[in-house]
Amino acid sequence: MEEMNVMAFTEFGPPDVLRPMKREVPKPQEGELLVKVKCASFNPSDALVRKGAFRKIISLDPLHVPGVDFSGLIVAKGPHAERFQIDDRVYGYLDIRRNGSYEEYVTLLEEDACKIPRGLTFEEAASIPLSYLTAYEALMKNGTLKQGQSMLIYGATGGVGLASIALAKTMEAKIYAVAGTESLSLLKGKDLLKIMDYKKENILEEMPTKVDVLLNLAPLKKEDMVPLLSLLQDQGTFVSTTGVPDLPEGSGITLLSVQTKRNKEHLAQITKLLEENKITSLRTSTWPITDAPLVHRLHEVGKLLGKAVFQVEF
Repeated sequence: MEEMNVMAFTEFGPPDVLRPMKREVPKPQEGELLVKVKCASFNPSDALVRKGAFRKIISLDPLHVPGVDFSGLIVAKGPHAERFQIDDRVYGYLDIRRNGSYEEYVTLLEEDACKIPRGLTFEEAASIPLSYLTAYEALMKNGTLKQGQSMLIYGATGGVGLASIALAKTMEAKIYAVAGTESLSLLKGKDLLKIMDYKKENILEEMPTKVDVLLNLAPLKKEDMVPLLSLLQDQGTFVSTTGVPDLPEGSGITLLSVQTKRNKEHLAQITKLLEENKITSLRTSTWPITDAPLVHRLHEVGKLLGKAVFQVEF
């Protein structure tokens, strides 16, 4: 059997459990594609997988390869996979339960892939799926953010934060953003109404007005989220990817807890927005895949800024 190079782990633990290994090249099953991976990207979920947060659904027999975002070339198709051609450039979001994109080849259901928009590089395409799918789920799926409304993004400089800014702009939203000192430069030129540094400023005092939507992307405790509710309009919406607080009695605020979902319709809409140049790539740094332990370590200590992309070459 043909073998390939992977960055994988055989036990849950710190970043150093990730190391170069070998495993068999998978074969595409019915309705699946085999993709030669060109690029992957780092997501906080990769670190959670590595640490064992999803150990109930992830097998270490004999190893596990993290990574859910990928871009690459189709090199083979399983039976009844008819949407794409060999050598098509595709990108997508992988099932977290399966071996992921920190490897040379992946298989996936063809419905989980989209053609990479013309003009986008493999590096740029790999930065898109999880972050934009999460932002789309949070802001667009149920009409949470309406045309011209105001919103505050708490934790605006990670991949999902940057994607949320881009999607909110397509809705002509009035955007306020909160981030840490080290990453504020990533928000320059984004045409935001106000950028606040949570490490140096009291956000409750600095916000000039109440907003229609507050999107929380920071790992705050429930009790630390409660004061933020005061920044919402009476019938506003609090959306969070890290849990939601308890509402005060009689509050008219809507709470939404969001998780990333594989969704072919949403990915198709995101692809359309990319093709129309209404949104852009999120990549802010590029790394060799063999630096995955270092990137995970930087994330753990809060020094990984923006959206990191891996070039999958061994």
